[in-house]
Amino acid sequence: MRSKALSNGRYKSAWHRAVVNSDKERISVASFVCPCKSVVINPPEKLITNGSPAVYKSYTYDEYYTKFWSRNLDDEHCLELFKRE
Repeated sequence: MRSKALSNGRYKSAWHRAVVNSDKERISVASFVCPCKSVVINPPEKLITNGSPAVYKSYTYDEYYTKFWSRNLDDEHCLELFKRE
C-alpha cells in the first residue's frame, strides 16, 4: 500500500487475498522491501500540483512500521492514518 502513498493516490493496489483450493497444491513466497528507518515516504514533486494536492502526509518508514504494528490488523489500513484531512 505504500505505492499508493508514493503515487499520491493514483495507483490503486489490491489487498492481498488468497483462495484455498483443496484440489491443487499452492506455494506462496513472501518478499518484502524494507528501507532504512529514516527514509521519507512521499510522492515525487511532479505528482503534487494545485489540481492534485498531496493525499498523504510525508512520513518515515519507521513511523509507518510503528503505526502498522501498534494497531488491530482488522481495522482500517495503516496508510489511512497518514491521510491529509
